[in-house]
Amino acid sequence: MARTEDKKPRKRGSKSASVLANLQGKQEDISRIVYESVQYFPRKKVENDEECAERLNAYFKQCYETGQIPTVEDMCLALGTVRSTVWDWEQGRGNVSKQRSDMIKKAKEILAAIDAKLVSEGKIPQVTYIFRAKNFFGMKDQQETIITPNNPLGDSTDAETLRRRYLEQKEIQMIPEQVLEEIPEVAERIAESAESAESAESAESAESAERTPAADDFPADE
Repeated sequence: MARTEDKKPRKRGSKSASVLANLQGKQEDISRIVYESVQYFPRKKVENDEECAERLNAYFKQCYETGQIPTVEDMCLALGTVRSTVWDWEQGRGNVSKQRSDMIKKAKEILAAIDAKLVSEGKIPQVTYIFRAKNFFGMKDQQETIITPNNPLGDSTDAETLRRRYLEQKEIQMIPEQVLEEIPEVAERIAESAESAESAESAESAESAERTPAADDFPADE
């Protein structure tokens, strides 16, 4: 009979991604945290702007009185809905009034301010603040590149100043009058030199032809 061995189920994923493996809170802390979020589960979605304002005020008042840390996730649950819906409200999508969109924006600004104070006082790690700020409050890493054009006429935009500078630049680039006067004379000397060289070459060719004996000057073979 073949021997069977009890095989333990293989665990998937790394410990770094496991909440249970990295949990540092006590049991009473876990119970409190779970209750703070689950208490909003029976809430129905707000039906109008007035009810939305009442829910937001009640949520922040509860956080103040109990010491519960306000979060975007709990705020959405307190409104009886989920983050994607609240995001649509904030962006003014669908049949949403500007009043509700502004309420959500202001509420998220309050949450961002609370997170900033918590991190500045060392109550939460910086990496936690950066993660939440990027995911919920629009913070992003940004590098600006500024290109400054080089204007040869300077920074002035006054028409008269630009005209004067243009004329000054034009005068600098113009050929001096003395050089302009000498150009025809120089050209004439170059032409004379070329003619002299051509005449000398022709004379040399003629003289060479005179020294070369013709075919009749050679005696015929007998």
